[in-house]
Formats: sequence, C-alpha cells, structure tokens
Amino acid sequence: MTDNSNDKIDDLLVKLVLGEASSAELSQVEEWVSSSPANERYLADFRRIWEESRNLAIHSTVNEDAAWKDFRRRVGVDAGRGGIGSGGIGGGGKSVSIRSWLRVAAVFILLLAGGWLYYNYEHKGATFIAVHSNNDVVTDTLPEGTIITLNKQSSIRYERLFASNSRRIELEGEAFFNVAPDKNKPFMVYAKGVLIKVIGTSFNVKAERDATEVIVETGRVEVSSNEHTISLGSHEKTLVSGNNPQLVKQDNKDDLYNYYRTNKFECNGLPLGRLVEKLNDVYKAHIVIGDSRLRDLPLTTTFRDESLDEILLVISRTFKITPVRNGAEIILK
Repeated sequence: MTDNSNDKIDDLLVKLVLGEASSAELSQVEEWVSSSPANERYLADFRRIWEESRNLAIHSTVNEDAAWKDFRRRVGVDAGRGGIGSGGIGGGGKSVSIRSWLRVAAVFILLLAGGWLYYNYEHKGATFIAVHSNNDVVTDTLPEGTIITLNKQSSIRYERLFASNSRRIELEGEAFFNVAPDKNKPFMVYAKGVLIKVIGTSFNVKAERDATEVIVETGRVEVSSNEHTISLGSHEKTLVSGNNPQLVKQDNKDDLYNYYRTNKFECNGLPLGRLVEKLNDVYKAHIVIGDSRLRDLPLTTTFRDESLDEILLVISRTFKITPVRNGAEIILK
C-alpha cells in the first residue's frame, strides 16, 4: 500500500473504534482485513493501542483542545454531529465524559505523530513489547542494550525483560540490529520462517513477501531455514525465498541496505542496474533499463537526501541517458 492508502485505512480504523464508521466504511474495513493476515493483525494491534491509550490518558500534558480538533479533522467527523461532539460517548453501557475522551485522543495523536506505535501485551503470563514504525524510520533500544533501527512499515515483538534463556525477536519488514554481546543469552531473530542467531554483532534483515535477506555488517551470524544452516561473516549475505529454499553464502558488495538509516546512496563503482533496483525499492518507482548494455555501467558518487528526479538527472548527465516517462514507468535509454 502507498502512504496515502495507509493514512486512509488508519482514518477508517479510528472511525471504527469510535463507533463513527458508516456501513459503507465498515464494509471497506472488512474487505481490507479479509485481504491479508497482516491486515488482520494490524487491526488487532490498532484496537489494543487504542485501549492502551485510555490507560495512558491520565498522564497526558498536551493541549487537549488542539489535539481534539486535529483528531476530528483527520477522521472527517463533523463537529456538529451527535455522539462524540455532543458531550459523551457510550461505551460498555457507561457514558464517558468529553474531557476523558479529549485526553485519549490527545495521547493517540501523539503516538501517530511520532510515526510509531508502542504497547505491552500479555501472553501466557509473560509481558511482551511491540513496536511498529508506520511511516517513519524508528530507532529503539532494547532492555539489554541492543539497538534496533526499523525501516518504514516494519515491526518487532519481544519479551519485555528477556526472562527466558535467549533474547528472541520477531520481525516483520526490515530492521538493522546492533546487538549487545551476551554469551549466556544468544540473540535470535525470527522472520518469515528464517532464524538468525548471534551473540554480539550487527546485521540487517529484510523480510518481505516471500523472501528474507540477511546481510552481516560486523561479527558472525547463524542463519537457519528448512533444516538448513549457514554461517555468515562480515560483508556476507544470504537470501532465502520460496523459490530457492537453499542457503547460499554471497559477498555483499555495496552498502545500499543502509539507506533507510543513513539517507545516503553510496556508489563506489556501483553497477547502474543495482542502483536502479534500490531506487525502485526505496521510492516505490518503476524504472526500467531499456538497453541491457547500460546495466553494468559503473557509477561512483554519493546521493544524500536527493529526490528521485535529482538522482535521475545525475544519472542522465553522467551516462548521457535519457529518462523517458511512460505513465508510471520510467525507461532509461
């Protein structure tokens, strides 16, 4: 989904939890939830966070009136309607004062504005933490000192105090891990059926669709999938996919995986074809190389926070290539 469609879904879910959704909007939510297990989990997380915001509300110190106006503007609720705007909301057979709901809305807006959602939940007696990055890159430090950077639209779940004999993380999306060493508690990441096990190291995991990529920056990691195991050292990687379940060790020849942490594309003799792959991924673009002979052209430069158009301009001037736009497609020839 695009950022706009994510915002639209979030607005519909806010209406849902407030009881303000129309029958047509309820149908939209039902269709969206049924289309993907990930969407079903997102709705469950959304409801949980909303409920958690009630508990957090008493600690809120933000401008409630401003937050409430922004909240109503986001969800498109008419201030003149009954229900919320008329002084109270029915919930569980009880009437909740508008002041209480203003505080809840203010906390909720704070969470959304930060671009990430963070909550606790109970499972079989253990307390777990979940962090969702939503539309921003988020950095989080775990209780034992490991630093995790989540790419956009990614999430992690972990036991609050790592009370068991390992430090287990469940990942959806992409994240970079700078792991605090602890020989007594190995650090383990689960991502789409792939297990990455380390003691102390730094590495990147990208788990999307039917493939999981692991790139080691420092130290060593052990990657397991389908009863196969491989050991990776610094600047090595492996890709596990449904089409290729075998674990194959490869050299990692560029630092493009770091873009979401550094906002830089480091190109040191980088083949143009590889850069185009990353540009399509980062900018959700559809760039096509019209002449296969262009794919291996080496590019040496660094792009820092440039827009896609600015990067394409440098490419076109460097290689005398003309970007031709055909609808959403950009053809380099």
